[in-house]
Amino acid sequence: MISGSFISSENVLQGLRRLQAGTFVEGALGFGAQEVISTSVIHQVWSSRSEDILRHGIWGYAEGFVDFSVQSMDYWLKELRRESYRAGVGTWTSCKVYLYPETHGKLETFDIEIIERDANDDLTDRPADALTLFQDLKAFPRTLDNIPQWMWTVFRAEGITPPVYNPQLKTVEWANKRLPVTENGTDFSVEPEIVDPSKEPRRSARSSSAVRLQHGHERALSAAVRSDRAAEIQVL
Repeated sequence: MISGSFISSENVLQGLRRLQAGTFVEGALGFGAQEVISTSVIHQVWSSRSEDILRHGIWGYAEGFVDFSVQSMDYWLKELRRESYRAGVGTWTSCKVYLYPETHGKLETFDIEIIERDANDDLTDRPADALTLFQDLKAFPRTLDNIPQWMWTVFRAEGITPPVYNPQLKTVEWANKRLPVTENGTDFSVEPEIVDPSKEPRRSARSSSAVRLQHGHERALSAAVRSDRAAEIQVL
């Protein structure tokens, strides 16, 4: 059983109350249910969501085309993901929203992709590829030490070097480019600064090693990444 972190803020509590009010009424997704668990995997370029519903002591799935509104669930979770960002540390990737008809709901977040398996033990969704994670780390950058092993496994398999957070300059750096980072992630309202390594101040041995690693792998980046388009995927 994977355990995450339960988070709470005014935005979280308001969103949970809003979902509770609309989930268990007649005609809604959770009408007649004792509990609804909504599981989301959220990336910058795509996301997925599924619901498990407890009725009469039996877990099942949503019936028909009844769903949460985009504003009440999807937009709200993306906003919370931005608010949860910590410079250099990152933000969460997956979450579970627990809803009940009579008691307060909960929000649990995870720094992994939660991808369920079907009856044949096959994955029900695709794991993120390197370009997807590249866009995540460009929007919510981390220092090298805070990039988790599961992300490194994907990057190494595809020969791509991730963007890295520079704590001294409070920027994200990739492929000789640099953007400022705010408390809620990267500021895409400005043009990237072109980095000239020969004019950069001397770094510590550890930082220099990281820069050499990044520059040494730049040729492995696809033309889409080098041109900052990442296969024409737009950052939200």
